[in-house]
Amino acid sequence: MKKHNVIVTSLLSASVLFTGFGLEGNAQAKDVFPSMNDERVKEEIEEMKAEGMTSEQIKELQEMSKKEYDSVSTEAKAEAIFEESQKDIEQYIKDDVIDEYLPKYNEEKEKMGVNAKSKSLGTKGDVLVSYDLNSGSSAIGFGHAAIVSRKKAKTVEAWHKNWSPIKQHGVRRYNNNWGSRKKVYGLWVKKSNNTKYVNAAKYAEKQADQKKPYNLNFFDKKTTKKFYCSQLAWRAWKNQGHDIDNIKIDSVVSPMELVNSNNTKVFYHKK
Repeated sequence: MKKHNVIVTSLLSASVLFTGFGLEGNAQAKDVFPSMNDERVKEEIEEMKAEGMTSEQIKELQEMSKKEYDSVSTEAKAEAIFEESQKDIEQYIKDDVIDEYLPKYNEEKEKMGVNAKSKSLGTKGDVLVSYDLNSGSSAIGFGHAAIVSRKKAKTVEAWHKNWSPIKQHGVRRYNNNWGSRKKVYGLWVKKSNNTKYVNAAKYAEKQADQKKPYNLNFFDKKTTKKFYCSQLAWRAWKNQGHDIDNIKIDSVVSPMELVNSNNTKVFYHKK
């Protein structure tokens, strides 16, 4: 039986317990990465080109997505990413620097994890990433990202209308049901504070209020006129002084780059 993992803090101990720690499996993922000959992929490629992407960039995006998919294609690989963050967080606690590196740990420790009633995950400003192959907000890009709004029952997400659960194109508010999903990471931003978490959520909400369109030029992460999913989360935090991209000098930011960034830590994982 697969178990989900979340940091659980004991009020009687300074140690950190991790539900499901070390119980990862090794079964290969059954999903198959979409072919460039897939009809929905072909349709989206034409849209990408119309928004300025070149054939070379599209090929590069697909290759990057394949590599990222492979990095979490087994439960063991996906769990290893979470375990690495666990060790770092545990060390921050031992070194008494947890408030400096991850202040939200103490601010929100009693609220973290999944809300049993609503199945929401995280609190304001947290970044959520799905690595389910079929969770993407586009046909080629791998995975999906969201940011939790100031009211944790809602997330702010950017979707292509063809894949949006509410059939909306661009940035909108969604019900935060991420706690009920599998293949999900929850991310904290390092060396941040409550004000920045609030402002990151507010920035994302503003884009939803303005109904910013979906950005199909994945190599134009710097625009603020339109957004794809991970670009929205990245920009919300970039404006707070935190670059949560992994490869910061390139022009694309993927959901898994948010997970692998040196400026985030994984506080939650559900296989």
